[in-house]
Amino acid sequence: MASETLSGWSKAVWPLLVTLVVAAACSSDELLVVRDPNPSLVPYTSPPSTENLKVSVSDEKDEKSAGRLDSDIGSRSGGSATVLLAEDSDPITGWTPWDHVCAWSCRNILDQVLETLTIVLPDGSTSPWLAERVESNPTMLNWTVTIRKGLRFTDGKPVTAHVIKEGYEEFLKRGRVTSGLLRDARINAIKVLDEYSLMIDLAEPNPGLDVVLSGPLGRVFSVESAMADPAAFLHSPVGTGPYIIDSWAVGEPALLSANRDYWRKDADGESLPYLDRLVFRQVAVESERIEAVRSRDADFAHTRSALAIERAQDLQLAVVSRNENNVGVVLFNTLKAPVDDVRVRRALQLSTSQELLVKSSMGAGAGESATQWFAPQSRWWSGLAAERWPKTDMAQAKELLAEYVEDTDRSDGRTEGSMVSVSLQCTDDIHLSAMTRELERQWEATGFIDVELETVTRNGLIQRVLGSVTDRPGFSGDFLATCWRVGGETDPAMMFAPFFGPVRTSPLNVANLHDESLSSLVELLHSSPIETVRQAAVEQLMLALVERMPMIYLSYSQSAVVGHSGTAGLGSWGLADGTGTLGQVAGVGRWAEVWLSDE
Repeated sequence: MASETLSGWSKAVWPLLVTLVVAAACSSDELLVVRDPNPSLVPYTSPPSTENLKVSVSDEKDEKSAGRLDSDIGSRSGGSATVLLAEDSDPITGWTPWDHVCAWSCRNILDQVLETLTIVLPDGSTSPWLAERVESNPTMLNWTVTIRKGLRFTDGKPVTAHVIKEGYEEFLKRGRVTSGLLRDARINAIKVLDEYSLMIDLAEPNPGLDVVLSGPLGRVFSVESAMADPAAFLHSPVGTGPYIIDSWAVGEPALLSANRDYWRKDADGESLPYLDRLVFRQVAVESERIEAVRSRDADFAHTRSALAIERAQDLQLAVVSRNENNVGVVLFNTLKAPVDDVRVRRALQLSTSQELLVKSSMGAGAGESATQWFAPQSRWWSGLAAERWPKTDMAQAKELLAEYVEDTDRSDGRTEGSMVSVSLQCTDDIHLSAMTRELERQWEATGFIDVELETVTRNGLIQRVLGSVTDRPGFSGDFLATCWRVGGETDPAMMFAPFFGPVRTSPLNVANLHDESLSSLVELLHSSPIETVRQAAVEQLMLALVERMPMIYLSYSQSAVVGHSGTAGLGSWGLADGTGTLGQVAGVGRWAEVWLSDE
């Protein structure tokens, strides 16, 4: 059986990382510069970037309106807009933040009502939002959150550190999603320092806590309102957002009106939001949403379909699209033959044409071919990893497979010359399942592989792949190869720690890949506050996967927000510090800064 060593990978990696650590620690250009009078605090600063963001507009005028605000914007404010959303896989049954983690469509609505302490920008960095500053001590065990003064909920009550702490405690008490969130965040306790300052104590260092505070644990809501009238809060939670939910019922459109006391202004000092009303409707069929925008039966649409995005561009609609950090993959169980042999895994990758897979999916959520966990616009994307990810090479694939099948000690125990049998399980995921037949065709074209496809329910696949560590402590994954999704909008330390954790004790280590070198890189991601060092660690992890091949990347998920030619400001992000950027994250629009032009 072929060796699983990395051909001197560790020897090559560690001098580089040591060099990077020393250089970053000594550089006068260090990203995390102490700017606070208290030298024990290291301010979080992540300047936004629009590099590699995709904005498609019909002409120069639309580009201006999509990307920035005009000086006469006040004359264009007011009016009502309809936004068409995809149907969430889990139906929306209420808006209390402790009941669920919002999917994309849910977030389009909830983000307008309940804001977060920080926000994730299109390049994957974060920026303070309801928080004025988010700062960590050198150990990253203590984080200080300073809240903006003067914030008020839509019921007129002030936002204070005490209210945020109470909201967090209520979340803990009620939340059915709390355990996983707390495990990832490592939050031990929250302490009130003064009226506008909190101290978050962590059980373990977490350099990505600023990312955590952009999610459910960072949502700020009125606990007093939630306790006074739980039923009313379920239908219209009280927050600080630019809009208020006026009317909504399960399965019905959500009608929102402008919060005219909203705390933010635009770059010209004009009040936000521009629109008086927003109507959110769920429409299941992607093409219907695009056609409704074209005919002006709706103003905006959210889509995950590459075909729908292409159609919108052909119609010269305004489109702000993005390849998400959510990657479709085929994961191999590296403890099971024949994919326990790296030669087989590499041969399967070399025989895979990502381009044909994307075409076979009919555009169902499939964006560009992937070479790593992070999309090109992410601050964690590695050009070196992209360069080294192997290209399709059928001749080399056949050579590796021929070597394996003629090996007298082949891991599957079959006689020399016998075909290699590979079973592939996948759910009915719209993006991934469409690719499995094409994968079968490509792999069997080698002449050495028999493929068995099986479609299972999502819950069934999770049980087979992850099992139960409590009930089955020796469980190592009841599968050979499986369609999966990895990544998402989060910090790499939180993503990689469970994925590369100890075999048989870390249920999310789907590939059962674990060793000291990988653990050391993950530990560096957890322990270092230095951006350049963490980027180097991510790159080395991606390069390790190139050699180990525990997965085959398929394509990034793609999403977009679309508007007709009479909409403006699509994709504009005015940040709390007065700067701005352009783009979108996970198809979630920034609707406060969108308006309807006179066209």
